[in-house]
Amino acid sequence: MNVSRGESSRLRPLAVLGISADEELVYRALLTGIASTAEEVARSLALPLRKVQRLLDAIEARALATHSPERPRRYIAASPELAVEALIHRGQAHLERARAAIPELKKQRSAAAVVPDHDSVIELITNRDAERQNFERMHQLARKEVVSLVRPPLRVSRLDIPCEEDQHYQTLARARGVRYRSIIDHDYLALPGAFEHVRWDIRAGEEIRVFPSLPLKLVVADRHIAFIPLTLEHADSPTLLVRPSALLDAFVALFESLWERATPLALRDDGSVSEVTHAAPVDADTDALLSLLAAGLNDKAIAHEVGISSATLSRRIADLMGSLDTRTRFQLGWRAALKAFPDRSAQSGRDA
Repeated sequence: MNVSRGESSRLRPLAVLGISADEELVYRALLTGIASTAEEVARSLALPLRKVQRLLDAIEARALATHSPERPRRYIAASPELAVEALIHRGQAHLERARAAIPELKKQRSAAAVVPDHDSVIELITNRDAERQNFERMHQLARKEVVSLVRPPLRVSRLDIPCEEDQHYQTLARARGVRYRSIIDHDYLALPGAFEHVRWDIRAGEEIRVFPSLPLKLVVADRHIAFIPLTLEHADSPTLLVRPSALLDAFVALFESLWERATPLALRDDGSVSEVTHAAPVDADTDALLSLLAAGLNDKAIAHEVGISSATLSRRIADLMGSLDTRTRFQLGWRAALKAFPDRSAQSGRDA
């Protein structure tokens, strides 16, 4: 699959230095010392000799290897400490030259009347490739925190590929110390593969809360830049890029308000996702069931997550309602809350 192959190449550390997968394969073969001539490398890697010779010439041009004067040539891998560092410094020099072109490019952009100025508060992104590139750049440049409101339909993230591939740039950002907070709409949890991604994100250190119905989709990095899709119904709708302004401050305030009202999620020892509580009024299985009900999931999604049939789920809910003397699910949640926090309910009675 082309997408998966592309994602895999981005995960190779040497790929960012412009070293292809085949070049890296030959370089690693030389590092092992098992083979040193072109014929030996071709035999050990089961590759055509002509192709291996081209690859050896390529890595030699990158100073990753040298060869002896005798015939046949014997290739020697350069020290990784020196060779890779040299490539990194060379790449940094290229990047600095590119950075020096920014003022000229800004002038050219400002001179075009049909293109908004770079310093404008709002920019409309209508191209999906441009949206993905800006989204990835947001995570690459984040230094403190990225916050999100997540609800279907998904635009950039994908639940049908491994989490470590879908979350590549987020993983790198977390390694730099960037904090991630997300509020997910309960409809998101009904998507196939959503729970697996939630589990992976929590294990990776992301703070996640659930809200019954989010009013919009939003991503904000460092309270400095935000992405907001114009419509919720269509995954291909244009996206607004919002820069520092009162409008951006309002979106940040909205997120914080929803964060305070949302229900925190956490992983149990058995790997299940549940609402964070400070007491366990019932057994773990029942407590997990109550958490999923509180998150607003329907019976089908709850049964799938708990690993029971719909009939068993209905029986458990009926038994629980009977034990707590309730007739509706709303009453069930209320009585469970009173049972979990007796001190808080008593305080509420005194305040009344």
